Amino acid sequence: MEENKQLPIADVAAAQDSKHDPEPQPPIEPPLEACCNSACSPCIFDLYAEEMNEYRQAHLAWKARQAAK
Repeated sequence: MEENKQLPIADVAAAQDSKHDPEPQPPIEPPLEACCNSACSPCIFDLYAEEMNEYRQAHLAWKARQAAK
């Protein structure tokens, strides 16, 4: 039985097509009705705000990579 071997991250990145770098997509904003108004922690809108921050950072990094091409 052959053991599954994983490539180191650097090898995986090098093996991928350098031109394939899709633009990050923003998260879908939850509708206002999705909030239960129970002061949940975290609220669905808190999670959305965190996802938006991650998206903004990823998008800025993607734009920088595109400008460097």
